[in-house]
Formats: sequence, C-alpha cells, structure tokens
Amino acid sequence: MNESDSQKFWVGVIGGLLVALVINYLITIGGAFAGGIVAGWIVRGGAKNGGKAGVYVGLLNAVVLAAAILVYGIETAPGDISYLGFLGSTLFIVVALFPLFGLFGYVGGLIGGSLTK
Repeated sequence: MNESDSQKFWVGVIGGLLVALVINYLITIGGAFAGGIVAGWIVRGGAKNGGKAGVYVGLLNAVVLAAAILVYGIETAPGDISYLGFLGSTLFIVVALFPLFGLFGYVGGLIGGSLTK
C-alpha cells in the first residue's frame, strides 16, 4: 500500500466512522454496518481492503460508544443498548460491543468494497 492508498484508506475509515456515529443513535448495529459500507466504498480497494476498513470503523465506533457509556452511564446509551441493562454490568456490555461491531463493520466493508469493483 503506497502513500496515496494509505491516505485514501484512512479518509475512508474516518468518513465511515462519521456515518456510523450519526446512524448509531437510531440503530446501534446499523451504524457499524452502514459505516463499513461507506468506508469500503471510499477506499475502493476491493473486498479485501473494504473489509479491513470496515473492521477499523466497527472497532472505532465501539470505542466511541464505550467511552460515552462509561462516562455518561448506560442511561444515555442508544435505545437498543439501554435495554441490555438486564445483562448486568456495563463492562460486560462494553466488552460485548467490540466483536459485534467489528463483525458488522467487516460485513459492511466487504459489501462496500465489492460495489466498487
């Protein structure tokens, strides 16, 4: 990956993250998926690079949401996450978000990367 491709990759990740954060408060899992699609489409490196960008978007999305939940509490989380309060600790919910968001971001990135080829 040369300098131009690397720059395009990170622009795609940041663009996908912004889309994911906007959609996050409507449907939490849909944010990672849609952000992955946008990141894969911007990267334009095929399914492989799109999937990689989608994973980064999903994990960064989980970091931002985890920070918001840990700072403000589970009450300020998006609606579908706050229903998970019956599972117990907030830490369990935050740890469970990382693989889930990474997976949905990866699938979205695969779709977005495949759309460009």
